[in-house]
Amino acid sequence: MTMITRRLADGERFTVSFSRIRSHHESYLDLHQRQGGLSHRFASSLSGETLLLTWSFLPGFGLLVASDGTWPEPDPADAHQSWCPSFMPLSIIDMQAGRHALKPFGKPFFLTAEIDTGRIFQDRTTISDWELFEFEASRKPVAQLLADVADQFGAILHARDDARGVLAALLAMPAPFQPALLSVMLDVLQPRVLSAFIALFVTDLHDGADLGSRDAARLLAAIPGGAWIMQGFEDLHAWRAGRRRSVAKADSRYDFLGLVNISEDDPAFRLGTRLLEEARRGFEPCHGLALLATARDEGLYLLEWIAHHRRIGVEQFFIYTNDLTDGSDDLLRCLAEAGEIVWIDNSGASPARINMQDKAYYHALSLLPEILDYRWCLVVDLDEVVLPAAHADYRLPPLLAAREQEGAVAVAMSWRVFNSNGHLTWAPGLSAERFVETERHPLIKTAFRTNLFSGSSAHHPMRSRDRSIAYMTVDGEAHKNGDLTDHDINFIARPTVNAMICHYHVRSLEEYVWKFARGENDGNGVLTTKHFRYNNPGIFELFTSRFEAGGPKPVLPLAEDIRCGIRRLSRLPGVVAAREGIERRFLEQSREFVEQSARIMSEDDRIAQETRDAWCGLVARWRDVRDPS
Repeated sequence: MTMITRRLADGERFTVSFSRIRSHHESYLDLHQRQGGLSHRFASSLSGETLLLTWSFLPGFGLLVASDGTWPEPDPADAHQSWCPSFMPLSIIDMQAGRHALKPFGKPFFLTAEIDTGRIFQDRTTISDWELFEFEASRKPVAQLLADVADQFGAILHARDDARGVLAALLAMPAPFQPALLSVMLDVLQPRVLSAFIALFVTDLHDGADLGSRDAARLLAAIPGGAWIMQGFEDLHAWRAGRRRSVAKADSRYDFLGLVNISEDDPAFRLGTRLLEEARRGFEPCHGLALLATARDEGLYLLEWIAHHRRIGVEQFFIYTNDLTDGSDDLLRCLAEAGEIVWIDNSGASPARINMQDKAYYHALSLLPEILDYRWCLVVDLDEVVLPAAHADYRLPPLLAAREQEGAVAVAMSWRVFNSNGHLTWAPGLSAERFVETERHPLIKTAFRTNLFSGSSAHHPMRSRDRSIAYMTVDGEAHKNGDLTDHDINFIARPTVNAMICHYHVRSLEEYVWKFARGENDGNGVLTTKHFRYNNPGIFELFTSRFEAGGPKPVLPLAEDIRCGIRRLSRLPGVVAAREGIERRFLEQSREFVEQSARIMSEDDRIAQETRDAWCGLVARWRDVRDPS
């Protein structure tokens, strides 16, 4: 290995070593400069250079640094433009005789170089000979910029017990290096110091008089496209100072949060969600349970849905909507002004490749401070209601408390699918009375600890770093490994009993058509001109084959409580007029959509003829009900 001696600002001398890492198979560890993935290659096929840096005052720690093999000359004038190597911190376990075992820093598993494939696995729990690596000298002299980086990173490591010292030392690095090294330090700092470090950013970042605020703002400004991260910290600061909102916006500035694969493709997104997740973790909630939902043109069901969930123990609703056409913005505004909900307008440019739900969930759980008032967050759509068991008095909080006592931070409940029960038209009655349960389904919905996650899918929460979490069903069954990359269907061995999700998937014929005329949250942007369109043929077959199916109505015991809740909401200013406007629009618009559906279905040869005939027969019956004359 190559070694150089350096001196810290206080005069202490230390040694930095630069090494290549050779595997048991005589290949070399290779960190990809852009993607950051690890592999191992023989010397003849290496296109870049991956070196391990170690410091004499911190044995057991190493930093992989990868470049394309050339380093620019140090030049403070251009700050090396935008060039940056890749970094990865490692734990080093000395196994004697010049051999070492390696782990990603802070992780329990060892690195393994698989023979013949070039792959590096990070899942070994024990050490065998082929898990060991040797260090050898780099092939060429250490570049001056790399030596300077080693020197400056040594200062960061030396200050690792002092949050302000770490911040100052990071700012001494070349600006393009700062985001990547900030990400490294989030893994390296001890929890106590990390909390103090993150707290430096929860401040008035525009306060030019405060040195700490200026330094924090400078570091955040080095993150490409990171203005949203700075805004997130400023909103946290304002919220901590007492600001509360009933209406907010997630406009086109935040559309990127819903772009497909952003969590894999965008390092600034990963870093931003990690920073904000760490900051939000430090806030202590003062209330119990919130519900987070997205909605578009579902005003018909809003009052019943709120009343139902108030009854089961939900204390506040955070509802994201976009591109409304049914008049429900008037109803949402009335409810928000009365404090019944927090309404977030999620409308934006809605480009292709955007998933509007993902955008809403990441915005809520990374950037919306108000939701941190609530210990638990439940993600449920407007066509779903949560039904806890009768023995819990149909209340969810006691069940969540029981699972939390057992260590869970996420609690799953399984779907039950509800069908039309022969209804052709919408009617003012409760969904609890109109529709029946016809199918049990392995998919789940999840309640989770709000401040521990930076996003969510429709079915389970997302973390910026650790995928493995303490995940249980509401019945107390633990997920086999807590790894959220495992599909939900593998989680639930049997339907949950202590609570279930009633999924009103189709409702009546005209409600089903209305739902599928508003567009699909499929990553193709927002359908701004509503029309009935082709969907999965299996759904049409399910609808027609089970249209007359009977079944239980498990929500009926709550019907009177729900009506009581609707009456209370209806006494709020403007609510009745807004609801009546929604109903009028539905009755006006749904007629054309149903007629569209008959024309489209009769001509669509992708759908079985039997299903097409059954559909057109239902539409004919619907005409008789809607216009009996």
